[in-house]
Amino acid sequence: MTVKSAVRAFSLAVLCLAGCGVDTRATVQDRPAPPTAVRRLTPAACPGSGTSLTAEQPNAAMGLRVQTVILTNCGDEVRSVHGYPRVRVLDEAGEPLDLEIDKGAQRVTTAVKDFGPATVSLRPGQSARFALVWRNTYGGTTQAPQLGTTLVVGGHRVPGHFDLGSTGRLGVTAWERAA
Repeated sequence: MTVKSAVRAFSLAVLCLAGCGVDTRATVQDRPAPPTAVRRLTPAACPGSGTSLTAEQPNAAMGLRVQTVILTNCGDEVRSVHGYPRVRVLDEAGEPLDLEIDKGAQRVTTAVKDFGPATVSLRPGQSARFALVWRNTYGGTTQAPQLGTTLVVGGHRVPGHFDLGSTGRLGVTAWERAA
């Protein structure tokens, strides 16, 4: 066997192992959950409010930050949300940031869809979502950057990182049913 034919045989063997049905990936149990996965609560872990709130990791492409926030009905009765969620962002000391809330997020960007206010009824196990949208931009160097560490929606608090620059503007889309 020549060196050239040995290399060819080795290459074919590698290609076959890579693409001929041999699954070298870890099993589902061994794989960590992706960072944007939504954790479902068991009824025993459901807060007294009957709802749980989770926030996915923000997508921060080209200075625009978009973060999906999901409210899940983990209780045993139907719950409804309507319109735009009332949100606050707290700083490291737990004080609320002075923000302009942009309902519909159109003053922040037109790249995020907002379907407008509607009532979303959630049976047990169903979820609704909204998006937070902001930019880390500065209107001048005389204003300090606004940095938030906690999102507050109703009675729920979710840790996060909100680098709002000096503009103090946070876009919020309306509640919509989550898949």
